[in-house]
Amino acid sequence: MERMTAERGGLLYLENLKMNELIINADGTVTIVGDAGSVSGIIAEAVEAATIPAELDDGGNETKAAIVPDADTLMVEITAEDLKTHEWRIPKARVERLEQIRGDRNVKLKELDLEYQLADEGVHPDGLDKPAVAAKKVALRDLPPAVETHLATLENTDDISAYVPAALE
Repeated sequence: MERMTAERGGLLYLENLKMNELIINADGTVTIVGDAGSVSGIIAEAVEAATIPAELDDGGNETKAAIVPDADTLMVEITAEDLKTHEWRIPKARVERLEQIRGDRNVKLKELDLEYQLADEGVHPDGLDKPAVAAKKVALRDLPPAVETHLATLENTDDISAYVPAALE
């Protein structure tokens, strides 16, 4: 059975989501069902894996019934369009985007380390002094809380993925 988990902007994101059957998992990740699998089979496997087995006494008599979770609390089939606004996907997409933005910010901070040295030597290409470069670094360090606040206002994955803070443009 061919199955892949896609995290938009994370480890893996496939552009051809519309061509495959999709399952949204309760943790916000997406399972892409390949040609060899079936949605119902994957959901059945997840229910089986999450089932707490019955308890038996020494004579083999059931003392406590098995606890079988409702499938729709674990995962549900979804269209690519509905995936963009699904309540399980949005928080995951926000976290993934924040991590991408942090990575981009860290790259800029490293670049500013060099600019700070150039400013210290008085040879900054834009004529900036150390306090000006330091102010840019502080603004970048303060970026994640502002990004989190803005991402919390976005309600679909297209807007979340497209968001770029002005400090990183």
